[in-house]
Amino acid sequence: MTSEQKTMARREFLATIGHTMGSATMLRTMTALGISSVAASCGSSSAEPGLPNIPPPPPPNALLSPRPGDWPSNAGIGKSVVILGAGIAGMTTAFEMKKLGYTCTILEALPNAGGRNRTIRAGDTVTETDSSQMCLFDVDDDLYFNVGPARISHHHEFLLGYCREFGVALEVFINDNRAALLHSSASFNGQAQIVRRVRADSRGNIARLLATAVSQNALDQELSAIDKTNVLNMLRNYGDLDGTFDYTGTSRAGFPDQENTGSRRRGERLSPSQLQDLIRDSFLQLRTDFPEGINQQATMLQPIGGMDRIARAFESRVATDIVYEAVVSEVRKIVGGVRVVYQDRFGTASSMDADYCLCTIPATVLRNIANDFSASHQAAINGFSYAAAGKVAFQSRRFWEQDHNIYGGISWTTQDITQIWYPNSRYGKDSGILVGAYMFGGVAGNNFSNQTVQQRLSTSITAGANLHSEYANEVSRGITVSWPKIPFQLGAWGTSDPGVLLTADENIFFAGEHLSILQGWQEGAILSAYHAIDGIVERDTV
Repeated sequence: MTSEQKTMARREFLATIGHTMGSATMLRTMTALGISSVAASCGSSSAEPGLPNIPPPPPPNALLSPRPGDWPSNAGIGKSVVILGAGIAGMTTAFEMKKLGYTCTILEALPNAGGRNRTIRAGDTVTETDSSQMCLFDVDDDLYFNVGPARISHHHEFLLGYCREFGVALEVFINDNRAALLHSSASFNGQAQIVRRVRADSRGNIARLLATAVSQNALDQELSAIDKTNVLNMLRNYGDLDGTFDYTGTSRAGFPDQENTGSRRRGERLSPSQLQDLIRDSFLQLRTDFPEGINQQATMLQPIGGMDRIARAFESRVATDIVYEAVVSEVRKIVGGVRVVYQDRFGTASSMDADYCLCTIPATVLRNIANDFSASHQAAINGFSYAAAGKVAFQSRRFWEQDHNIYGGISWTTQDITQIWYPNSRYGKDSGILVGAYMFGGVAGNNFSNQTVQQRLSTSITAGANLHSEYANEVSRGITVSWPKIPFQLGAWGTSDPGVLLTADENIFFAGEHLSILQGWQEGAILSAYHAIDGIVERDTV
C-alpha cells in the first residue's frame, strides 16, 4: 500500500462503504485500499463506449421559482397571454395565470391537449412524418401504452400535488425488480442474468475483498480496533459473508430455476458468480446502479389507467381557453406586446395580439417558424438538441408473470432495444402490454428512427428473444413511436443547456421541460412554467 493510499481519512472510508451498493464506486474503493491489482486483473470498472445511453444529467440552471400562491392574486388584471402549446407546461401556465387575473389563450396544433403526455389504446393512431399506425390492442381500458412519460418520481412534488388536487388516482410503478433480467453479449456467454443474482454476488464478492483488506491490517493507521470490528460486521451483513468473512453464495441470489415456474429447486443455493465475470463488462454494474439516481429511486408512481389521465385532468380545467388545430406560422413583436399568426383547422390564417407570449413549442419545431426573436435567442433555438428516443409495445399473454415470476419492472440489454418494461398493473390477468423496446437516443435511437415500422417490430422481437426464448411466439399487435418523427414534436426531450432561453425576449417568454433542471420529466415542464410565470408577474408588479 502506498503512502498516498494510506492517507485516506477514516470518515471517507466509512462513508464510501456505507453509501455504495456494489457499484463501480465500491470497486474504486478497493483500489484505494491497496487491492488494485486484484481489481485490475478482473477488468475495468469504468464505462465502456457503445453502451446504451442514459438520459444526460440536467443543466446546472436550477429554477427556483415561487410555489403557486406566492404570486400577487391580482397581478394579471387587464393583461393577456397567448400560450403556444397545450402540453403540461402550457396548461400549467394557463391554469395558474388565470387565478391571477390574466386572460389566457392556448394555441394547440393538435386536436387534443397533452403534448408528449400521450397514452395509446385500441383504435388510436400513431402518425409520424412518413408513416401511420393504428393500435390493434384489444378494447380494454387497462391495455394501454404510454408513448411519452411513463413514471413519476416520488419527489416530483408539484406534479403529484396537481394529481391530488385533480383527483388523479395513482399506483406504484416498479422501476427496479430483482426478478428482471440483465443481458449483455459480452458477459456470461450472452446469457441473460437475473438481477438479484448479479446484485447479491457483486455485494458478496466486494464485501469479501474489503473484509480481507481490513483483516490483513491494511488500514491499521486509519481504523481503530473498534472501527475494524464494526466495519467487518457491516461487511458480513452487506455481502452475507460466512463466519470467516468468505463469500460462498447466498440465498439472496435465489435458487436454481427460480425464474422458471415448472422446474424450481427451492432451498438449493446457486453457485456464486465470480467477480471477474461480474466486472468484466461494466454494463452490469451501470444498470444495477440505475435505480440509485435521485429521479429513479423508489417509490415511483403512475396514474391508474394511463399517463394521459394527468393531461386530461389539466385539459378539463383549461379547455375553454384552448384553440385546437391552430398551427402557428409566425411569432412577432409589436408595440407593447406580441402578435401570433396561425392557421386554423380550416386552413384560414388568423392572428392574435396579447401583452405576452409564453412559447412552449419544442425548439426543433420553433426554429422553422417565422419570428422576430433576438439573434441570441434564435441561435439558441437553432442549436438546441433533443433525444432521439423511441418505444415499441406489444400485446401478449403475461408469460413474464405466469412462467418467470416477473411482476413489473425493467430488463436491460446491450442490444439497441435497451429496455423491456413489464406492466405494473393488471397482475394475474391473461394479457398485458409489454414495452418491448425503449431506447433513449444516440445511435440506437437514430437507427430506430430510420427503420420502417415493420423493421422496428422485427428487430425488437429478435432482440427480445435473447432475453425470453418464447418471445416471438408470444408477442403480437406491435406498435411503435419514434419521437424525432412525431409532428409538432420532432424529438423526445431537450438535452441542451437552456442558456439564454431562460430569459425573456422582450414580451416573449419560453417554457417546457427542455428549459428546466429536470429535462425529460413532467415536473420539469411545471417548473419551467413557474419560472416563466414568475418573470411575467414580476413585470406587472414592479
